[in-house]
Amino acid sequence: MRVLILGATGFAGRHLADELARQGHEVVGAARRVSADARLAGGGHLLRCDVTRREEVDAVLAESAAAAVVLLAGLSSPPAAQADPEAAYRVHALGAVHLLAAAAARRPAPRVLLVTSSEVYGEVGPADLPLTEEAPLRPTTIYAASKAAADLAARAFARSLDLDVVRVRAFNHTGPGQRRDFVCADFAAQVAAISAGRRPPLMEVGNLDAERDFTDVRDIVRGYAAALLRGRPGEVYNLCSGRPTRIGAILEDLCALAGVRPEVRVAAERRRRAEVPAYWGSAAKAEAELGWRPEIPWRRTLSDLLRDQTAE
Repeated sequence: MRVLILGATGFAGRHLADELARQGHEVVGAARRVSADARLAGGGHLLRCDVTRREEVDAVLAESAAAAVVLLAGLSSPPAAQADPEAAYRVHALGAVHLLAAAAARRPAPRVLLVTSSEVYGEVGPADLPLTEEAPLRPTTIYAASKAAADLAARAFARSLDLDVVRVRAFNHTGPGQRRDFVCADFAAQVAAISAGRRPPLMEVGNLDAERDFTDVRDIVRGYAAALLRGRPGEVYNLCSGRPTRIGAILEDLCALAGVRPEVRVAAERRRRAEVPAYWGSAAKAEAELGWRPEIPWRRTLSDLLRDQTAE
C-alpha cells in the first residue's frame, strides 16, 4: 500500500517511515521544509506541504496518489504551542480540517490516520486512571486544546461524511532521534555530557514528582501502522504502556546506566504551569482490536537514548 506521511521528517515521522517500509509498504513523505534532493531514510520520496495551506494539501494528495495518509505534522513541543497559540491552532486544528476535507473530496477517498495526544484528556484525577478512550477531553494547555480540536474534527468527518478516518491518542514516547527539548532526551543529553566530562556534574531539572506513561517510539509507530491497517473507521485508540513512570525515576535510571552521580538542581523555569500530577492510560482496546502491545523493555529504550545522545 502507498502511504503518505505528513510530517515525515519529525521524530515519530522518521520512525514510522522506517516501520512502514520494513513492512513492505511504499512510503511517500511530506514536510513544510524540504530541500530539492531530500528523500526519506529508506529512499522514499519527500514532498513539500504546509498543512495550513489547503491548496498544498490538495496538491500533495494528488501527487502522491496514496491509498492512506497519516497526519503527524504539528508543533511537537507543548511550550512552543503555548508561546504561539495561533500557530498551534493553525497547524493542529486547521491543518487537520484541511486534510480531512481534501481526503473527503477525493475519489476514492484515502484512509486517514490522525494522530493526536494523550494530553487531550487534560485535567484528570486518581479516579479517572487509567484513562480509556471514553474519558472526557478536558485540555489544560494550548497544545492539548488544539490537538483536541483536531481529534473532534476527525470524529465529525467520520460521522457526518462517512470518511474512513481512524484516530490515535499517543501517550508520552521517547527513543533515539528525539530532540533535547523533551524530558527524556534532555536528561540523556545532560547525563551523556557529564559522563564524557563536557559539563560539570550538575543536572538542571523540572518537576521530578510528576508521573507519566512512557513507551518506546519504535513501539508507538508499530501502533500507528496497526491502526492504519486494522483500525475500525471512526474509532479512536490509546497507545501507551499502561503504567506510570515517575520523572525522577527516569533520571535515576539514566544516571545508573552512565555510571554518574551528579548534583540535581530544580530550575523554576523548567516547571510547567497547569501540569497534571499524574496520568497513564489503558491500551486494552488497541490490544484487543489492533493486536498491539509494547514490546521494547524500558531499560533498552533508555540505553538506546543515552547511546544516541552520547554519539552526538
